[in-house]
Amino acid sequence: MFIRSIAFLLIFLLAACATGRSQDIAETPWKLPESQPREVVQILNGNYGDQPFALQIRLSLTEEKLLLVGLDSLGRRAFDILWDETGVRSGKADWITGNLDAADILKVIVATYWPEDDPMQEKVADRAEELDITYQGSRENAWNETVQIRDPANDYDMTIISYELTE
Repeated sequence: MFIRSIAFLLIFLLAACATGRSQDIAETPWKLPESQPREVVQILNGNYGDQPFALQIRLSLTEEKLLLVGLDSLGRRAFDILWDETGVRSGKADWITGNLDAADILKVIVATYWPEDDPMQEKVADRAEELDITYQGSRENAWNETVQIRDPANDYDMTIISYELTE
């Protein structure tokens, strides 16, 4: 019985460690990078394995929250992610199959668009190492240009065209 209990505890701890890394960002309260609110529209085209995909993304970054809404090519709401002082919440349309890994999506966004010296980069370092990110011009202007992201480990690549809306 004692050995069985230790084995169960060991499995439980290993599972917690494995999931803990991916949930760090999901449990982190929102903080606006560079104290600069942004409203951004993105066109995202890519491939996941042999499957092509296309999405329109709307990002709203304010002092209070990050709100991300993904629309399919027909304009239907595919998913949304809210990151605020309580952490991360997400939802997806019934017609979207599989799980929506909101924490991973946010890690890719932080790794790509946040300043390199932002403290949040430490929380996404494990994910950033897996990505090959190419900027059309510079990281500082990424919110207004084309960015290509390859993730060989997860077999996807995408091109993101971003346009920051002005008031």
